[in-house]
Amino acid sequence: MVGKCRLCCEERELCKQSHIIPNFMYQDLFDGKNRMQVIKSRAGTIKQGGYRQTGEFDSYILCSPCDNEKLGRLDRYASLILYDGHPKILQNRTSSKGMNYTYCAEVDYAQFKLFLLSLLFRASISNRPLFREVQLGPHEERIRQMLFNGDPGDQLQYPCLIMTYLHLRDYPGKVIAQPSWSMGGGRHVYTFLISGMIYLFFISQDVIPPESKDFFLNPKGEIKIIHLTPQLARKALGSMIDIKLKWVTITAASPPVRRAVGLHMN
Repeated sequence: MVGKCRLCCEERELCKQSHIIPNFMYQDLFDGKNRMQVIKSRAGTIKQGGYRQTGEFDSYILCSPCDNEKLGRLDRYASLILYDGHPKILQNRTSSKGMNYTYCAEVDYAQFKLFLLSLLFRASISNRPLFREVQLGPHEERIRQMLFNGDPGDQLQYPCLIMTYLHLRDYPGKVIAQPSWSMGGGRHVYTFLISGMIYLFFISQDVIPPESKDFFLNPKGEIKIIHLTPQLARKALGSMIDIKLKWVTITAASPPVRRAVGLHMN
């Protein structure tokens, strides 16, 4: 099918399948039969919703050069960072206020920042119900231009705060939940829960919490991934899975993947 690509804006042959969340972020979720279990929940009631053999994808929104080359290159780099222990410096640390986190250094700022922005952009242009809460409005075009031009912007332009509860053994790490939108204290935030990692995207730069700025990826290639306490992990999981109708994918049959951040949890 020929149509207008949502990234390059050219009339081109469009891909039949474009994954919104990259395939590598699903790899923890497959069981021994290479399938994921789909779970639906409403107000704390969980029901089995069958199985899938692939993650969420949309049709005819991106051309092959944009999907497989431009975004694919970002996905491959992010896979090295998140799953293959690529950062040469990984240390568990505690902040002056008692916050535990993993310090990562020697990360390519442009590639990893653009990858994070691509998650937002792909969710915003998707027609799939799972991503219905991600509506970037005028920010969609700005992020599109950043991705197309390879411009990651400065540290506080659409920053992402990354948190994890992978160090908490009794919490479900093999979960992908519906991304959510929230507005509180003037803060416009999108939240993605993907395989034990929580990504908080701040859209409005002028209301970014001052205490968060030191944890964002910076141009020096440093990023700090916050270790959630059990209380905060319960709150995050409850707000994303139990309150509204969501689908999540869960499997307990396959062994966990050794991720860069997971290797260094206490």
